[in-house]
Amino acid sequence: MTIVEFHQAAMEALSGVPNNMVLIDLTKQAHELADMVGWADSIIDKEYKVSDAFTVLKDRARAKYESTSNKHVAILHDAVNDLLSEIYRHDNDLTPSTFEDNDDSA
Repeated sequence: MTIVEFHQAAMEALSGVPNNMVLIDLTKQAHELADMVGWADSIIDKEYKVSDAFTVLKDRARAKYESTSNKHVAILHDAVNDLLSEIYRHDNDLTPSTFEDNDDSA
């Protein structure tokens, strides 16, 4: 499952009455994707589209949890947050530092 496929499936799962088995499967998928992020050979979220989409997903999960108190929704929310954190970490590791060493100017 790609990140895009995961996002679509999670948004769909949170649009109706939560199915716990689907939420559990999506949580596992989020963990698997987070584990695979480090293997990407380029920046994943260069234009912040993933961040924006996953922020909407997390907001939807929070709202669904508030209306249902379903613990599996909360667990999925946290797994999505972990996935997004891994993407940030990965992209940050691949982004050249903007710090310029001014020691040569002396």
